[in-house]
Amino acid sequence: MAEVNGVCGSVADRTRPGELLRLVADGLAGSGLDVRLLEHAEGSRLVIACGAGECVVSVSDWGCAEWEYCPGPDADPGLAADLATALLTGRAGQQPRLGRGDERGGITFKGIAGRELKARGLEVELAVYADEDYFDAAAEIVVTSPGSGNDAKVWITDDGWLTWMRDYWPEPAAVAPGPQSCGQLADPAGVAASVAETITRAMSCLRPAGQEGPA
Repeated sequence: MAEVNGVCGSVADRTRPGELLRLVADGLAGSGLDVRLLEHAEGSRLVIACGAGECVVSVSDWGCAEWEYCPGPDADPGLAADLATALLTGRAGQQPRLGRGDERGGITFKGIAGRELKARGLEVELAVYADEDYFDAAAEIVVTSPGSGNDAKVWITDDGWLTWMRDYWPEPAAVAPGPQSCGQLADPAGVAASVAETITRAMSCLRPAGQEGPA
């Protein structure tokens, strides 16, 4: 997950805290998605109505955006690959199946999705998390788009949980000179529009074939 270093200001210096998230909510609603604000102990998030699972969006005032998709019981690795492709490349909709990962028995969900994404030209790495206390390990794949010019990443687990994250700070940030090098996002409206467009594109993959409007 991306971190912001060397700055002490935020977009909240000139707008209300949470304004960037509200701008994203307006953009998603304008695309026809059913969005509601969810307040919790760690701050505010957006929940997008989705019959195919659960979708949650969080956007910090620093410009770190996250979209989480938790599928229903019939999780599909092909759909996970299509979602990752839409989020990282802008190519929405069902893509031709190239990976052939499901032709062999015993391949995990993330293995099928990872082989498919690699066949599409995306970079796929395996992230392994060791539990030294109980001598166990968990793993997920991390997907990026080579040559995209941004640090967007998608994580996919074996239960089909998909997380997209992108830190918009380095691109539109304006840093004011000074002893503490404070700064803020230069174009929050532009960041919000980009986040809403990316998520709307991914949500289109969750609609049944031929259906228009919200997922």
